[in-house]
Amino acid sequence: MALVVDAKAAGASASTSTAATAAAAADHLFLVVLDGVETPIHEGTLHGSAGGTVTVTGPGQLSADGLRSSVLVRGGGEGGAVRFTQCADAAAEGVGAASFDRCGAARVEGAREVSVSRCRAAEVERAGRVTLDRCHDARLRGGGALRAARCRRADVESFGGVRLSRCRAARADWCGTVEVELCRAVDVTRCGAVTGDRCRVVNAAGCGSVDVARAVINLVEEEQQP
Repeated sequence: MALVVDAKAAGASASTSTAATAAAAADHLFLVVLDGVETPIHEGTLHGSAGGTVTVTGPGQLSADGLRSSVLVRGGGEGGAVRFTQCADAAAEGVGAASFDRCGAARVEGAREVSVSRCRAAEVERAGRVTLDRCHDARLRGGGALRAARCRRADVESFGGVRLSRCRAARADWCGTVEVELCRAVDVTRCGAVTGDRCRVVNAAGCGSVDVARAVINLVEEEQQP
């Protein structure tokens, strides 16, 4: 028996497949601002004018490496992830996950998961889970859980849970729980429970409870707003 293919059905099938492919590409579309030019990209590589590349490594997966000029990445669809390595000034907005390694400046807003390692400056806003390691200066505003280790300075506001370890100077304000360990100086204001061990000085004001073992604890009255 000969196999007969309905031309209309075949055409419809091809059209449906093409539409599905286009929809998938749109779902994982990144908008990249590099050298002041915004470019939509879902595959391929962009090259920075001063060196470095931006490459889509898979559906919803993007990697930026060695960029000496500033770069901003948006989008990527649900589950989209961006990784920056050795970039001078890197930023991400509205991505699922963002990681920064050995960058000069790292900025991210609205990501569910953030990882920043060995960056000079880090700014994080409205994030879910954040991990910092060996950053020089970190500023964080609004998030779920934060774990920061070996940072020179960490300034944290409005996180649900904060854990600080081996940081030189840290400040936490309006956070749920704060755990500190082996930090040099910690200022905590208007947080829930403050716990930890082996810190040099902990200054606390307006907190629910403060219980840090082997630390000098200064309970300071919260300043009243006029």
